[in-house]
Amino acid sequence: MYPSADRPAQTKLRGMEEALLNRMSPKSELTDMGRQYRGLSLIEMGREMLNASGVSTRGLARFEVAGMMLRRGSSTSGDFPSLLANVANKRLRQAYDESAGSYRQWARRAPDAPDFKQMSVVQLSGMPDLLQTNEHGEFKYGSMSDGKEVYSLLTYGRIVSLTRQAIVNDDLRGFDRIVSAYGASASRLENRVVYAILTANAALSDSIALFHASHANLATGAGSALQLSSLATGRTAMRLQKGLQSEELSLAPAHLIVPAALEQTAYQLTSASYVPATQTAISEFRQGGRTSLEPIIEPLLDANSSTAWYLAARHAAVDTVEYCYLEGADGPVIET
Repeated sequence: MYPSADRPAQTKLRGMEEALLNRMSPKSELTDMGRQYRGLSLIEMGREMLNASGVSTRGLARFEVAGMMLRRGSSTSGDFPSLLANVANKRLRQAYDESAGSYRQWARRAPDAPDFKQMSVVQLSGMPDLLQTNEHGEFKYGSMSDGKEVYSLLTYGRIVSLTRQAIVNDDLRGFDRIVSAYGASASRLENRVVYAILTANAALSDSIALFHASHANLATGAGSALQLSSLATGRTAMRLQKGLQSEELSLAPAHLIVPAALEQTAYQLTSASYVPATQTAISEFRQGGRTSLEPIIEPLLDANSSTAWYLAARHAAVDTVEYCYLEGADGPVIET
């Protein structure tokens, strides 16, 4: 809780924050606390904050007020740069969420990482089969197998600024366009990083590429072109996948990930209105089918291959591609 003396200043700060965010994004909520500041310019808000902090702005020109607004220290509750940072962070997050990458539909979000140290992702096998025990017989211990992959977090960033000239001109729209564009840019970057890893087909901890005949998850040649028969082949291969102790996993594909070049074919094969050419060509991959697939169209894949496509099981069913954020920063943030 804030001391009683700080509550009016905090209320003023929250009201201005609401008003600014509503100017930048009209769909943002505006309560009675923010409506009283809705018509104020940046300079007028700055005067209010400076006056509330005991700094007189009487007789000062707009550019002088702007300079004082930017020079104020962060120790006061009416700090204008902190206000802008709060508004920018919320607008940045809105734009980031509105431009969510397609990888989030099939990859699993792992718990946030506490630091930038390398992390080990442990994969556990299923429990061994139960053994029959006769009367007065001895129960035997079972053991599990495990494997692991490692990864670590990376940091990306840029500098964005709101100049004194922009404050004098009340150019909040320009500031909003920059911040929201960075939000979309951060989302695109995440998407590129994930798909670059997928298409690189790097070796796992067993020194074998992710997609490899040894892993029984790779098909090549003319028969692997996206069509009903190749989907059936891929589903069978996924059904026959085994765990670390050769236990049957009986996985089913849930996502069909394709480049833009295969978009129409993917929709045709997964559409609820799919019309088979023959009675035996009924597609169970359609919406409502027994193994329905969700098509995910990703143009980033076209640069690698316009014909390669991927099947993925639901990440809740088996260990799959995962991603995480730094604790307390689950997405882009702005610091001042």
